[in-house]
Amino acid sequence: MSSRFHTMLKTGTSLRFVLIGSIVLLASGCAATTIENFPNTDRVVERADFLDRHPIPSPTDYQEAVQGRVGELLGQPLSLSAAMEIAMLNTPKLQRHYQRYQIWDADLVADISEVAKVESDPAATSLDWKAAHLALMKSVNMKHRFKFADEYLDVAHDFIEVGEEVRKAYIEAVAAEQLAAMMKQVGTATQAAAELANEQYVAGAASRRDQGLQHIAHAETVKALANAQLEAVRAREKLNRILGLWGDSIGWMAPERLPDLPSQKPVYDNLEDYALVHRFDTLTDRKSWDAWQVSIEARSEVRENYAALQTAYDIAKYQQEVVLPASQAVLEETQREYNGMLMGVYDLIDDTREQIEAGREYVETLRDYWIAEAELAQSVGGKLPEQGR
Repeated sequence: MSSRFHTMLKTGTSLRFVLIGSIVLLASGCAATTIENFPNTDRVVERADFLDRHPIPSPTDYQEAVQGRVGELLGQPLSLSAAMEIAMLNTPKLQRHYQRYQIWDADLVADISEVAKVESDPAATSLDWKAAHLALMKSVNMKHRFKFADEYLDVAHDFIEVGEEVRKAYIEAVAAEQLAAMMKQVGTATQAAAELANEQYVAGAASRRDQGLQHIAHAETVKALANAQLEAVRAREKLNRILGLWGDSIGWMAPERLPDLPSQKPVYDNLEDYALVHRFDTLTDRKSWDAWQVSIEARSEVRENYAALQTAYDIAKYQQEVVLPASQAVLEETQREYNGMLMGVYDLIDDTREQIEAGREYVETLRDYWIAEAELAQSVGGKLPEQGR
């Protein structure tokens, strides 16, 4: 491919046909599957000619447009798609690409926002891929015109890397706030038990030992609640750093809960082969001496992450379908027996606490599932195929 390309340059082939030729060669080579929806050559050349005639835009308009759009997105509970859009606009690593490729303007903000509006699945987003595609569609210029394949892989890799960071940090942040809220409910139950124990002890209806046990249980819950609230702060600040948020922007609202577990266990066929034609390391190292080792490691990573996803699903599904209903049934039976004066109030409080704990464990397994999905997606190149394929 390189010898033919240099021959074209030496023979004085026009710049326009060199560009078209390089794209055609790329499309027929190792990176074809990665750019399957890339814009046609007419649009690429048109953009290149436009950039040749226009200076680099001022960043002021871009920054003002970003601030306005981020404000809109943070005016409601932060969805995964919204978090991804903010990262695509506000992350310094990606902004450097926009500056270098002379697309640092308000039009880019509007274009990314339009792409984001068509996403409706609260549990998934491919905006990182779409934003990379959009940036590259606008980015062809004199400096990078003759290294188009390298440019594509370099730019897209950064977008997908940021995308994985956002997915995992977002899941952790939402889960941490949900877990802290549930731990607060546990604290309410143990506090009620401790206060009741005080009253019964004063009235002579409970021993000093019984009073002490209830206070110890509440003290342990107070410490666990403090740690859960601190973890929620840490997870939120991690996401703030990735999204580039500060000042008033850090007060965004998280959804009350994580997305639900899929009703069916995820099944993907031929993931190893899919990864080999979508991962950036296998594309860039395909002609190097260690390509075989890269392939072995990529296949192994995919198998490991796929197993982790399915295991995480099984655990979350068991918690959802077995443990939660069982704990709810126990609580309902305790409530009936308490109403019939067959069980005491401490039994009711303890079973209420256990039911909340079962819910907390489910949230943790649900968090682990979505993180496992994000890691599997990254290991196959940033985007999972349709199930069964």
